[in-house]
Amino acid sequence: MGPGRKAADAAALLDGFSACLSGLGLQLARATTHAPTLHPSFQWVMRVWHPGAPSIALRRRHGIEGTPTFHGNTVEHVVETRTPFRYRLDGDGLLPFPVLGELRDEGLTDYLLVPLRAARGRMGAASWATVRPGGFTPIEIDTLLALVEPFSLLFEIKALDDMLGAVLSAYVGRDPARQILAGTVRRGDVRLMRAAMMLTDLRGFGELSDRQSPDHIVAALNRMFDAIVPAVEAEGGKVLKYIGDGLLAVFDADRDEAEARRAALRAAEAALDALATLRDGDRAAFEVGVALHVGEVAYGNIGGGDRVDFTAIGRDLNVLARVERLCKTYDTPLIATDTFLHGLAHALEPLGIVALRGFAERHALFGHRRAAPVEAPAV
Repeated sequence: MGPGRKAADAAALLDGFSACLSGLGLQLARATTHAPTLHPSFQWVMRVWHPGAPSIALRRRHGIEGTPTFHGNTVEHVVETRTPFRYRLDGDGLLPFPVLGELRDEGLTDYLLVPLRAARGRMGAASWATVRPGGFTPIEIDTLLALVEPFSLLFEIKALDDMLGAVLSAYVGRDPARQILAGTVRRGDVRLMRAAMMLTDLRGFGELSDRQSPDHIVAALNRMFDAIVPAVEAEGGKVLKYIGDGLLAVFDADRDEAEARRAALRAAEAALDALATLRDGDRAAFEVGVALHVGEVAYGNIGGGDRVDFTAIGRDLNVLARVERLCKTYDTPLIATDTFLHGLAHALEPLGIVALRGFAERHALFGHRRAAPVEAPAV
């Protein structure tokens, strides 16, 4: 209850607690925790500790409760019955759960799994196992069972902290989540950064919305983002905002602007390549416009009353939005500004010099292809 409170997270708590038990003479060969989480991709987080190494996290996707990995498993049994489960593995008889065979194959001789009760009916689990001949002694089992309640209290606190970070990262992005958890919560708290910026927009979204059900539209948008987001993240970019049928991604340019712009260009082209492989029947499923620019971004807490949003604003974002609208005009999936491409090697073709509505300067634009000469518009 002392050092455990200072553990950085649930993983550090498991590592420290397991090391402490080992130091007291308990011959642990393996320890685990299992906790539900609130994340769009994962439902459970399992952490596994072995002596001499930090624990590792295994994330279980939504739907696992209907698979053999979970259904009919020891964790499901303990969570549903809310009672401890112990099994000796040093015999050769039939085992009640398949996972016990895997543990026996690892050389484990004794296995104890206990429920970890939390608020609002949430339930997790923790386990300990040994390779010692004869398994755990009765005193060791009694000691572990006596430690379950204090351990579960601290584990719930650490797991909730982890869950909060996961939820915030999923909904506002990793960097905004870190800022919020560090105290950047007041309305008006804004961070300025220089970034290479990427804005995408789905063509024909109005037509798609008119002829398809909402469920189909949501599934289609998720498929589209599944092609775009990995390309952004693979190049170190961050999705700052989903904007209906598009997204805004940034590549931090404070340290190395040229590399940030190269990364953004690679991400944009990789995303378009991935989108080109998607099909809806016999036709391409998505026609997406992508715009690239570089400049200043201000993002932080903006809103009214008790409702705020972690959003992005700035002059250069307005330039980016106006450039993206020209993808349809120039019949090209990708347009980059001269500011973005300055000093970079690229294969984009010049499209023309345009005056963007509301801005005094003109920008030379470059794209993948140009179907026909187009008079430079004001947008």
